[in-house]
Amino acid sequence: MIRIAKFLIGFFCLINMGRAQEAIRQSLASAEAAEARRKASTTLNYYNLKIGTTGWRFGAGLGLEYIDNVGLNAKRKEDDFVVRPQVNLEMLWPVTEKNSLTLKTGIGYSAYVQHSDLDRIFIKPGSELSFDLYAGDFWINLHDRFSITEGAYQDPTVSGTGDYARLENAVGVTTLWDLNKVNLRVGYDHVDYLSLSTHGRQPDGQSELFSSSASYAIKPGMSAGIELGGGLLNYSGTNTLFSEATQWSLGSFFSTELSEYIHFRGSVGYIVYSPESRGTAGAGKDFTGVYAQIGISHRPNQYVNYRLSGGRTLTFAFYGGTVDLYYARLDATWDVVQKINISTAFDFEHGSQISSGNETFDRYGAGLSLGRIITSKLSGSLGYRFYWRRSDVAGRSYTVNVVSLNLNYAF
Repeated sequence: MIRIAKFLIGFFCLINMGRAQEAIRQSLASAEAAEARRKASTTLNYYNLKIGTTGWRFGAGLGLEYIDNVGLNAKRKEDDFVVRPQVNLEMLWPVTEKNSLTLKTGIGYSAYVQHSDLDRIFIKPGSELSFDLYAGDFWINLHDRFSITEGAYQDPTVSGTGDYARLENAVGVTTLWDLNKVNLRVGYDHVDYLSLSTHGRQPDGQSELFSSSASYAIKPGMSAGIELGGGLLNYSGTNTLFSEATQWSLGSFFSTELSEYIHFRGSVGYIVYSPESRGTAGAGKDFTGVYAQIGISHRPNQYVNYRLSGGRTLTFAFYGGTVDLYYARLDATWDVVQKINISTAFDFEHGSQISSGNETFDRYGAGLSLGRIITSKLSGSLGYRFYWRRSDVAGRSYTVNVVSLNLNYAF
């Protein structure tokens, strides 16, 4: 019997965590991406090369990174330097006056100086091939979103290994029916997960995700609505803790501009999740509970801009298990030094395994980044990240420090 699907319902701003997983409410991210594409298409100077009716924009980057605990081990720490060359590509093809095809991706290679077994290709989260169709009151988006993630320390469920990489590819469609004050939205995504780890420690998987929502514009800048999502999930491989699962969620959301400089969005709902165990590998436990997320962005003055977000989600762990995850994040940008962009970030995550293992962990993180535009086409940034993970399972706690230098060039 086919059972439940993957659930991850959260705010679009948290995807820089490196777990570029498809969300039940992916349609909202699609809408934001479509708006960004429309703005880019109306800026003729944005694309620096024109081939026929298509516009192209190219860029290149070089990242240098030092990690003092590559394997995320509790006691035996091994450090390493990583070199990450990268190329960036954006393309716009206005097929008609209203319909356009876009491509956006960043592809690179991570080369470890000492641990060459961890060398691998990466594709930035947010890469996609997308086609927008407009017909009357309908907006239809066809998309293929793809990424290869390979940073072990970016996933809070990973511990004791640096051998972490997987390809995620989501093919789907989102349809929006704009009825002035009422917006109806439905979406479907087929997602494939393919392990690229050297020792195959991650299971492969597929999921069918369905989403729908209805929102009402109470007044300009304020809207509320309901959302319904669900799907089917199947994992394959020797390391799976469950083979199939089914899930559904029902909730409501509210968004408002409290002022010109303050924006709030919140959602709350109910999740039903039922995994099916595979043999004795894991005791799949049904999970029901409330999810909730809030996000506040605020610009108190000309020098500071910050965003606070947090909530509870259901996410998938490194070995295909399931984690009940609470999170909080504070991001801020500080315009206090001329020509220097300063960014800070603080993270907290509390997770509990609900499929098997019964692990409970807390992870704290902090980061600082200094960025500068060097020339009209060249920019650079210097960053530092720290994570401290505490677990009630022996050997799964760690600390890791990451120092990075990044250069980006736009042709």
